[in-house]
Amino acid sequence: MKKLILVISIISITAVLFSCSKSEDNNTGSGIPGPKFLAAKSIISGSCALSGCHINPSNTGGLNFESDVNIVAAGSRIKARAVDLGTMPPTGALSAANKTTIADWINAGGRLTD
Repeated sequence: MKKLILVISIISITAVLFSCSKSEDNNTGSGIPGPKFLAAKSIISGSCALSGCHINPSNTGGLNFESDVNIVAAGSRIKARAVDLGTMPPTGALSAANKTTIADWINAGGRLTD
């Protein structure tokens, strides 16, 4: 009986260790960027990560969109302001196609990898 408990314990511990070792945090930027993210990033880089806005050194609103991690972390906020409300960018609303691209990325999970 003790051997059976020992074997079950070893198997359980091994399973937990292997499941944690391959963990990937797709919400903060680890992994290879997927096509939905890259399409959204292209729009964000061209419309938001501009001088005086969301790029160093100013980082308006404390958000710097030069980093993939920061874009992913702010995904819901980007969608709310640029797609839903249309208040960003301040130079003028995004095109319907660009809004759809960002919304599609967020609706797919808003991750780096998709």
